[in-house]
Amino acid sequence: MKLPSFSELDDEQQHVYQQPPDASILVVGPPGSGKTSMAIWRARVLSGPDLGRSVTLVTRNRLLTAAAERLALEQDGSAINATTMNQLVWRDYKGRFNRSAPQWRPYEYRWDLILQQYETAGVQPLVDHMIIDEGQNLPPGFFQWAMRFGARTVSIFADEAQSTHAEGSTMRDFGALGFTEALPLKINHRNTAEIVDLLEQLHVGTVPRPAPARGGGTGRPRIVALTSWEDLANMVHSRFVNRSESIGVIVYQQVDVNHMHDLLRERLPRRARVDSYTSNSVKGAEYAIRMHEPGVTILSGESAIGLEFDTLYLQDLDRSLPFADPMQRRRIYMLCARARDNLVLINGPRPLNTAQLQALPATRYLNR
Repeated sequence: MKLPSFSELDDEQQHVYQQPPDASILVVGPPGSGKTSMAIWRARVLSGPDLGRSVTLVTRNRLLTAAAERLALEQDGSAINATTMNQLVWRDYKGRFNRSAPQWRPYEYRWDLILQQYETAGVQPLVDHMIIDEGQNLPPGFFQWAMRFGARTVSIFADEAQSTHAEGSTMRDFGALGFTEALPLKINHRNTAEIVDLLEQLHVGTVPRPAPARGGGTGRPRIVALTSWEDLANMVHSRFVNRSESIGVIVYQQVDVNHMHDLLRERLPRRARVDSYTSNSVKGAEYAIRMHEPGVTILSGESAIGLEFDTLYLQDLDRSLPFADPMQRRRIYMLCARARDNLVLINGPRPLNTAQLQALPATRYLNR
């Protein structure tokens, strides 16, 4: 994953780039359409020397925050200020009221009380502009807080079809905040045409099929039955030593992340990059992971939003099949979209049952 240069922006992306600096905007688009790239571009422009605005870019998880900061630096050395919603709200509330923000449970805030307390205290916006990426996975209360107390203007980048959190926000929620029109990004710059075909079978929503900019790749996505974690590690090892590309391995449980890391560290060359990450990783660990460079990154599905890999091995399937509700389908849609060139679904080590297998797209889209 790299930040496109100005000359590489397509017409739709240029339209987002040219939006007035004092405008609050909503940008929507499918996976691979450049939402994160345009969020970073807008942060760079607004905070750059010509405008000099105070800008904060907000994401759902720490791994995407670190990736956004690195992409901006690698482009031309520009630094942006990025943070997660939880870090931003917890830190600001603690600094103002000298106590922890009220929560229903960990990471689920009592927005009604927070908004009331900020209003009573007469809090003024923290920064000139707040840019929120993957906004579909952040709660409506946060956007109310952001638009009243977070910033004078707010830019939201979102795709309702990739929502993986029940407390997330919808287009209706954004409309209630005053975003009655959205700037669309319709071209998929990430995935091969074969992966886009598969994604279309998993898509939930009314957004039209994105136009794949890259054309065909090396073949259709496939599902492979494996009986052990060792088999998966051997498959990843073989791919890496033959291709030396950026490989993602997405599993569900933290214990499986750690186990796969140990197995691959044993198999891959000493100098090969083998990283792992979960939401429980120590603070700062996310900045050491360079996902776009050759190597392997093992992570949980909850940490994958907004990321991409040349080849993806997706084992985190069981909890989303056989699509008992739209959220399960959206989760697999989001996870499959992380693959740029090659997508392999893993049936195992615990085998999927017949109903789960039948819920997946037909052989026309998925080699079985």
